[in-house]
Amino acid sequence: MSTVDFIAACFWPFVIIAAFSLWKARNSAALPFVAKIMGAASLTYVGFLLFYDKSSIIVINDIHAGLVLLGLAAVASQLRQPPLYGPWRDKAKPFGSMIVMVLFGSGLAWYAGRMLFLDHLTSRLVIEGRVDRAWTSGGRRSDCLVRIAGQTVKATTPLYERLEKFKPVVRVEIGRGSNYVYEVEYLSN
Repeated sequence: MSTVDFIAACFWPFVIIAAFSLWKARNSAALPFVAKIMGAASLTYVGFLLFYDKSSIIVINDIHAGLVLLGLAAVASQLRQPPLYGPWRDKAKPFGSMIVMVLFGSGLAWYAGRMLFLDHLTSRLVIEGRVDRAWTSGGRRSDCLVRIAGQTVKATTPLYERLEKFKPVVRVEIGRGSNYVYEVEYLSN
């Protein structure tokens, strides 16, 4: 397990501890101190996310889980809206924004949740063969792509560098939702 994997694996326990700490300190003099600590740690995690977003499969799964929670929070935020009273002209704009927020949140939660479901709760695709080609998709936030036995899959950055350099014969397990390589087994050349 690399350092990035360890930090990514500690993300959700950190979120739970931060929420519990802020909840317990909400009516005390310690709230500003606890909020500063949790804010600094959260900014550190956001910085890691920006720089190491494709360096670990755990980070990719954390991003998908975070998108599910963000989508559900967007939908839940509309449940707390006060009822709309008055003429239709006054209700149209808030009602329209409420519908847009619910559609956005449910779409985001469905998109990321579908990827997590297909990656972890269905059987993985197994591909066996030689690495034909390795390239990046271009752009600033590019994906690392690898063609194995004629099929293009996504790889994390460390795995991509190994596959690009040696072009070995491999047996890989691919997540059905995200199309990322989850496990790799190097076979003899």
